[in-house]
Amino acid sequence: MSEQRLDDREWALWRALTLMSRQLSGTVDQRLRDEAGISSSDFEILHALAGHTAHRARSRELAQMLMWEKSRISHQVSRMAERGLVQRTECDTDMRGMWVELAPAGRDALEAALPGYQQELHSRFTSLMSDAEATSFVSAALKVIEATDPDTCRVEIERIQRQAGVSQQSD
Repeated sequence: MSEQRLDDREWALWRALTLMSRQLSGTVDQRLRDEAGISSSDFEILHALAGHTAHRARSRELAQMLMWEKSRISHQVSRMAERGLVQRTECDTDMRGMWVELAPAGRDALEAALPGYQQELHSRFTSLMSDAEATSFVSAALKVIEATDPDTCRVEIERIQRQAGVSQQSD
């Protein structure tokens, strides 16, 4: 196996992506904490549950949607359950399984968080791109996702494609 080295342009691309991601995540996370008293991890789970059938999902489904390990989901859900943001209920069809459900306090926290979250994303990310740039960005991101482990997040990939109006072609 030959060693692949990145050239300066490739390193710059990677650093730009990671720096952009860290800065945007840090800004959004601070706003979530200030305005809704939740972390970005809390928000991800609450938002995923709010968009899921009956506002509940199995832990493994959440792990797949968010690309998190089972242990991370378990610890995060436990912390959120202690704060009343979510609740766990037994699965009627599989007694070993548990549902994670959006609790009323979680719905309230999500409603408090959404305006600021959306404003931050709009002002610091989406409004900075033309429609063509946004479409290119989504297409490029989907290529990277498809090159990694797309089956673990297939539902999210399909949602992104629908919402962005793009299809993934294999080049």
